[in-house]
Amino acid sequence: MYLRVVYFMDKEFILGRLQTFLIMLFAVVLVSGCSDNGTDDDTVVGDIVQEPETETETETETGEESTPEIPGKVLGLTSADWKLNSFNGIGEEAVYEDNILEALGTTFDDYVDINYFYVQDGFTYFKCYRGLGGSKNSNNPRVELRELKEGENNYWDGDTGTHSMEWTVRVDQLPKSTSGTDGVLCFGQIHGPSEDQGFNDDGVDVDDTIRLQFRGEPNQKTGDVDLKISGYITENQGGSISLPGYRLNTVYDFKLVMEEGNITVFVDGEVVFERKLNTSGDTSYFKVGNYLQSVKEASYDASSFGLVGISKLKVTHN
Repeated sequence: MYLRVVYFMDKEFILGRLQTFLIMLFAVVLVSGCSDNGTDDDTVVGDIVQEPETETETETETGEESTPEIPGKVLGLTSADWKLNSFNGIGEEAVYEDNILEALGTTFDDYVDINYFYVQDGFTYFKCYRGLGGSKNSNNPRVELRELKEGENNYWDGDTGTHSMEWTVRVDQLPKSTSGTDGVLCFGQIHGPSEDQGFNDDGVDVDDTIRLQFRGEPNQKTGDVDLKISGYITENQGGSISLPGYRLNTVYDFKLVMEEGNITVFVDGEVVFERKLNTSGDTSYFKVGNYLQSVKEASYDASSFGLVGISKLKVTHN
C-alpha cells in the first residue's frame, strides 16, 4: 500500500514538472519566432529602399552624359530674335543657308551641328571653314547670327535712340586668307543697307557700318593679335584701325553702341573706339558670330577655319 502511494505521487510530480518544462519551452520558441520575423521585415524593407535609389542615380548620370548641350539655349536664342547663317552638309560640298534652322525645319531649342554650331566649356562655338560659299552679297563664308524682330529682318535707325549689343567672346583660331599672308575674321558688327536694300536715306551704300575683327597670322591658334576696326565708319572715314594688345584663347567682354549716329566700342568696360557716322544710320542691324574675311575664292581646306566662342549675348534698343 505504501509503495503504491509513493508510485502515484512520483508519477504526478514528474508529470507536473514535464508540463512546466513544456510551457517554458513553448514561450521561448514563441519569443524567438517573433524576433526573427522582425529582423526579416527590417532586412526586406532596407533592400527595397536601397535598390531603387541606386538604379535611379545610375540612370540620371547616364542621361546627363548622353545629352548634348544646346548652343541656342546657352545664349538664350529664339527664332523670333535671331536667324543663323550657316551650312548644310560637310566638306567642300556644304551648301550655304541664309537661315539654316528654316532650311532644316528645326529651332534653336534642339539644333546642334558639331561642324559649325556647338557647345564647349560653356561657350557656344561658331566654326567656319575657309573655301566654303557665302551669301549672294558676299563670297566670304560665315556662321553668324543676324538680328530679327518678331521673326522678320530687323532694321533700326542709329540716328535716334540708343542701340547696343553686349557679348562675351573668345577667338580660338583664325583662318588663312586667300593671299596666305594673314588671317582675319569678324566676330561682331553693325550692318547697314546691303546691295538688295539700296542706299540709306542720304543715298549712300553703307553696307557694313562697322566690323570688329581679330587679325593675325594664317591659321593662328595662340598668341597676340590686333583688334581691327573696319567698315564704313573707318574705311570711308580715314581708313581701318588696328589696335594691338589682344590675344587668342582669351575671354573679352565687348559692347557695341550706336546712339544718335555716334558709334562706340567698349572692351572690358573701357572705350577703345568712338566716332560719329558721317551719313544716315537708318536700316541698321546687329550681326555676331564668325564671319571670315579675305578668303574670297580661296580653296577649301578642312584644317583652315575660324573658331569663335560666345557665352553671353544681349541686344537692347531704347
